[in-house]
Amino acid sequence: MIAGMDWLTTIPLVVGAIGNVSTSVLAALAERLVAILLAALIIGSVTVFAVTAFTWLWIKRAIGMQHASPSAARH
Repeated sequence: MIAGMDWLTTIPLVVGAIGNVSTSVLAALAERLVAILLAALIIGSVTVFAVTAFTWLWIKRAIGMQHASPSAARH
């Protein structure tokens, strides 16, 4: 059937098929991109939380060492 078609009817079919494939590929890539961005957001949030927690503990320890009494430091 396609062999009997002329170029004016075949070209839109080919362009439509390429468009459908391109749309499917772009949708799959967009889905992967969203998943990657979500993973990066979660990993970044956990990293910021960990750095903040360790910084808070370090500051707390540094302040505690400055205010420690001499008798408590000997024990």
